Amino acid sequence: MKTFRIISVIVIIVLFASCKGGNYINHDLKAERIGDCSATLTACTLTENSFGEHYEFNRCLVEGFNTDDYLIERKGDTLVLTFPKEKNDEPKALYKLDLDIHASPKYNFIQLGTEVLQISPVN
Repeated sequence: MKTFRIISVIVIIVLFASCKGGNYINHDLKAERIGDCSATLTACTLTENSFGEHYEFNRCLVEGFNTDDYLIERKGDTLVLTFPKEKNDEPKALYKLDLDIHASPKYNFIQLGTEVLQISPVN
C-alpha cells in the first residue's frame, strides 16, 4: 500500500511538471484568393476559444501567395505577423486569410502588417 502511494505521488508530480507552459507559438494559416486588390478590404474578426485565437481578415498579397511564406514572432507582449516583401512590379491579389494561433505566455497585442490589435482577456 505504501508503494502505491509513493508511485501515485510521483505520477501526479510528473503530470503537473509536464503541464508547465513554456514559450511557444503554434500557428496555422489558410489563404484563399478572392479577387483583385481593387476589392474592398474587410475588418479583422477575432474569435477566442480555449485553444487560442482565430483571426479572419483580407490582405492584398503577391499573386500566388504560399502559406509557407509568412512569419510570426514574439516581440514583448506582441505577436508580429509579417509577409514577404513585395516588389512594385509584382502582380497582387486579394486573399482571405484564416489564422489560428495558440501561444504561451499570453500575448496582449497582435500586429497584422501595419494594423495592431489589442487582445482582450477572456473572463
